[in-house]
Amino acid sequence: MNDSRTIEQNVEVKDPLLPGGLFVVFFFISLVFPNLVFSGPYFYSTLHLAKWAVALVPVALCGIAAGIRIAVKGTVRTSFRIDGFAFVWLILLLYVTMQPFWSGLRSPETFFREWFFFASLWLAYILAVLLADRRLLRAVLWGSLVNCALSVVFAELQIRGANHVLPLILPTPGHYIANTGQQNMLALWLAMGGLNGTFLFFSAERGRRGTMLLAAVLLSVVFWGLISTTSRSGLLSLFLGFLVLSCYFVRNLGRRNIRRVFSVVLIFISVLGLNLYLNEGRWGRLMYKMEDIARNPLSIANRDSIWATSWTMYTSRPLRGVGLGQYKWHYLEAQREMLKKWPRMKWQYTHWAHNEFLQWFAEAGTFGGILMLFLWGWWAVSAFRIFLKKSRCSAEAFWASSMVALFLFDALWTRPFHRIENALWLVLAFAAANREMLLPLVSPPPPEEFEKGGRLLGGVTAAVCMIGLIYLGNGMWGDRMLRLFTNEQRAVAEREAALERALSVPMVRDLAEKEGAYYLISSGQERKDPESVSRGLNRLMTVFSKEPHVRELNYLRQWSIRLENEALVDEFTSYGAPASKSPPVSQ
Repeated sequence: MNDSRTIEQNVEVKDPLLPGGLFVVFFFISLVFPNLVFSGPYFYSTLHLAKWAVALVPVALCGIAAGIRIAVKGTVRTSFRIDGFAFVWLILLLYVTMQPFWSGLRSPETFFREWFFFASLWLAYILAVLLADRRLLRAVLWGSLVNCALSVVFAELQIRGANHVLPLILPTPGHYIANTGQQNMLALWLAMGGLNGTFLFFSAERGRRGTMLLAAVLLSVVFWGLISTTSRSGLLSLFLGFLVLSCYFVRNLGRRNIRRVFSVVLIFISVLGLNLYLNEGRWGRLMYKMEDIARNPLSIANRDSIWATSWTMYTSRPLRGVGLGQYKWHYLEAQREMLKKWPRMKWQYTHWAHNEFLQWFAEAGTFGGILMLFLWGWWAVSAFRIFLKKSRCSAEAFWASSMVALFLFDALWTRPFHRIENALWLVLAFAAANREMLLPLVSPPPPEEFEKGGRLLGGVTAAVCMIGLIYLGNGMWGDRMLRLFTNEQRAVAEREAALERALSVPMVRDLAEKEGAYYLISSGQERKDPESVSRGLNRLMTVFSKEPHVRELNYLRQWSIRLENEALVDEFTSYGAPASKSPPVSQ
């Protein structure tokens, strides 16, 4: 299977960027472990914070080590280079960095969080292109397959209310989400694991029946979990990725692979039948969702109003965009304008466009959106050219392109780019595909002509990674302070001191401002102190003006009715949100 072009890097390097073993360990942690962990009650952000740390800290440490080495040794000795794909991506990164100067920023906290995530993905791509060999790929593919099987076990315990059996499981009884926090995200993770397991099954060497059997068993468990999520986007994404991978293997690596393709299809059909027999309820939900697509195709799985709002947001600022990470904070205003144009549309609140490309155009504007589409189109044309010409590439490159195709379809319906634990897999897939398939449209300079620029880039990368680690570490401390503040069993003085510390932390300042506003209102009501209530409401109005959320919208609207402030009532009512059932005062 692997006698074609190899993904191994054969360039003689005098001073390698990183020791191979260290890179494998760090990237294995970043790619495999995040979907198994959650923050827990020790932190205010009970789900995502630990995932960010596990996914990003190893990447940042690699960036520091590699950046310092490039800055000291230079590009020739380390053979450091960036391909054309990374060069265009760097332009896009610089563009969104400068964008606030003309688009403004509604929420700086959200911008910086998103910026560090986006920059980390670029760094991970650079490192993966240069250092990700077959050893790493095989390790992470097996790791993800085992992880997905464990996630299915976690989800089955959750749905049965037995998640307390293991403290490692997110305490959400009755929900089939494992430690991902959301059903569609579990479906995406299992679809990725299913594709990884399929590749391992396809590429197992002849005579290695134990390897094929293990892959088949784990694959069956993953298929079971994916079907049980009843997620249309997850199932269809896996189908597209499987189709691309199968076509590559049959056309480019020989028709002898047809038997393995049909074997995986048989495994899926068998698991599907067993799931249908044992879980009529879940199967009924999946069939209902599929029927809904047929009966109401124009609703696009209840995404029509969200997409219409996203389009309205983009057309309101087509050149400037709203800024990186600012989509969610312009949604209510854009929806208000959308409902004026299409009053029959459904009112829906969301943080995401459920179409990553549409959201990117809304945030980055036309120029940023075109750059992003160019990168995807560049990969697509290159990968299709390899397929048509039956060019010889490694089997791992074919896996990579099928994984990108899986993400491409899922991105049309959900938000895979906004979960760092999944987006890192997209980066790895781009890297493994591009270094063998990419058409040379943009040719960056070779290492010997990139000495000064490379040293500068290495130094800047190391510095940014250090700042990012400090930013994340300080943010985790601030998040812990918020958790102490929200613990009502602590003394009032301790809680207020913890809030003041959280307010000093850039990463969580917006969360601290919101919690502080609610605290002033509730404590003012308890003490019957109108001045405290007034200050809290004013602060909450400031929070809403910066980060408009439906919770604050309903809360402030009810308070404006209670205070008989007609101007504010009209303002909040203009958003068109349905009346909240929650009381207008804090309990």
